[in-house]
Amino acid sequence: MKKPKKAKKRKRIYQTPPSAKGKKINWLTVLPDDIWVRVKYGFTIYGALQKTNVDIESDCGGLGTCGKCKIRIITAIGPPDQQEKKLLSKTELENGIRLACRTQMKKSLVVQSETQNNGKDHLQILKHGAHQCYDITDPLLKIVPLSLHAPNRSDSTSDFNRLRNALGPDYKQLKITHECLSTLYHNLRKTNFSGEALLHRNCLLAWSTAGSPNGRYGLIFDIGTTTLVGKLLHLEVGQEIAAISRLNSQMRYGADVIRRIEYIRREPNGFDHLRGLLVNDINAITHRLVEASGISTRNIFVAMAAGNTTMQHMLIGLNPSGIAEAPFAPVITEGVNFPARHIGINLHPDAMLYVMPGKSGYIGGDLIGFILASGAADQEDKLVLGVDMGTNSELFLGNRHRMLTCSAAAGPAFEGGRIDHGMIAKSGAIESLRVQDDKLNYNVIGNTKPKGLCGSGLVDLVAVLLHYGVVAGDGLLSPETIEEAGDIFASRLIKKQNSDTFDFLVAISDECADGRTILLSQNDVRELQLAKGAVAAGIELLLKEIGATVADIDEICLAGALGNYVNPLSAMRIGLIPTVVSEKVATLGNAAATGASMALLSQKKWHRASDIADQIEHVELSLHPGFYDAFIEAMDFPSTNLW
Repeated sequence: MKKPKKAKKRKRIYQTPPSAKGKKINWLTVLPDDIWVRVKYGFTIYGALQKTNVDIESDCGGLGTCGKCKIRIITAIGPPDQQEKKLLSKTELENGIRLACRTQMKKSLVVQSETQNNGKDHLQILKHGAHQCYDITDPLLKIVPLSLHAPNRSDSTSDFNRLRNALGPDYKQLKITHECLSTLYHNLRKTNFSGEALLHRNCLLAWSTAGSPNGRYGLIFDIGTTTLVGKLLHLEVGQEIAAISRLNSQMRYGADVIRRIEYIRREPNGFDHLRGLLVNDINAITHRLVEASGISTRNIFVAMAAGNTTMQHMLIGLNPSGIAEAPFAPVITEGVNFPARHIGINLHPDAMLYVMPGKSGYIGGDLIGFILASGAADQEDKLVLGVDMGTNSELFLGNRHRMLTCSAAAGPAFEGGRIDHGMIAKSGAIESLRVQDDKLNYNVIGNTKPKGLCGSGLVDLVAVLLHYGVVAGDGLLSPETIEEAGDIFASRLIKKQNSDTFDFLVAISDECADGRTILLSQNDVRELQLAKGAVAAGIELLLKEIGATVADIDEICLAGALGNYVNPLSAMRIGLIPTVVSEKVATLGNAAATGASMALLSQKKWHRASDIADQIEHVELSLHPGFYDAFIEAMDFPSTNLW
């Protein structure tokens, strides 16, 4: 008698709620997608959502200080705690808004994520750099066309020796990978001994049919703290074929690397978890790139990664904890290369991953790529200042004779962090503002209703308010300093209850996507002052160290997302960069990726990157005796009105 066939199990997209047994386990239901999550008694909603794909914003990594992880409680909930009262408005609290990191699961709850975007948001992530004429004369991979004599009775030389001899005397010490060796017999005969040898240094990686895509493509990974960018390059012509970007999945564990290192130290498996998120992101980017280009991951034999030192450490499996405390020592700063499979990246089994060299715990491969892309290290007489604005802003100053670098801990304000209505550069973010026809006009990413301010919008707004006297030189928002031409702003200044401070009304609730008024608070201005003060102080100290003044600067290169999208005049008006003639300011786009592309396409540029890392001098601002005074002085806004 035949046994009945077992019914196929149907996949469950979401878990089903259990019976009332087991009081120590509660269920969190997340709407609108009806996601069910098992949560132990007392765990926070924030901790529970970290194990799901639900996006939840957090600059502080769940420490309860940023107020960004807003959720709407649908079921009954107790009164808010003091931190929620401090960070949320009265209206939000009345509408059931709470902070996920402050709300403990003491019973089953139904919530709706206030930040869940269902993947529909347009992210303004900088993928491209300034146009470059790449040097491809000495590539990391070499493709050599060959025609070999087939074995016969008078010539029974081994297949590998036959191929090695055909390459000539320069390859007497040629090696071969096991993967290539295991397929060599079949591949030589499949091609009738006429095809292409793919070489990496002195090692044979593949034998392929003439014109095969094997070895003709390479990948670039720009691994930023907030965003990740991947590029597919054609190695023979130095052409960018495709570019993909996405948010770094580690963001839910903190907006900056310090928060993430704190998570690594706090959680037993924290490092493995964060590294797994990064590798998964890299593989997702890789899959999209090859899918869009019609090739296979097995056709790719080389990739180049660039990022800050912490992100590079995590990518290659090194614990970055030493970077977070004095003396801020990383495990390694040299440029390295490994088999990509050892890192967990899904390419050809013999593919190599190169990682750009760095200089210190806070000067990583992204800044070395920036310097390489700018050409500053090869300038004979020009004095070049480079500014990569971000949570950790990196600076360089000099030329081929001397090059100084430093890292300024600007904080997340440039990326919308710690700003009451701040957000990253995605759909709904106000990216620029201007006064036209006695009205305050703004541009919104995605051409939709605004939701908040991103970094470039924040800089623009404060520059405009400085121009009209709404913001004083010391950063105070006050109606007392408003000039006559700025009377249109008087009605937009709103005095806070039980306080002497003012908020500035950017957009009323009817104009906004979520019906919530967008305000610029006094605290927001202070956060911008802290960020721009750190960068400006770093620039001042580099100038003093090299013995130059602002007048001696021949060129200012801006890089990164904020550097590309911010109005240079606005950046000068708030004192973020020195005041120079606008012709001296150049935006290089994603310079880190451009420099990494140069190194991927040329061994000469790869070695030049290492030379730059060896030759530059790093100025540690936290230990510099003049930094504190320079920082305090740079907090004030310039009195010069550029407009």
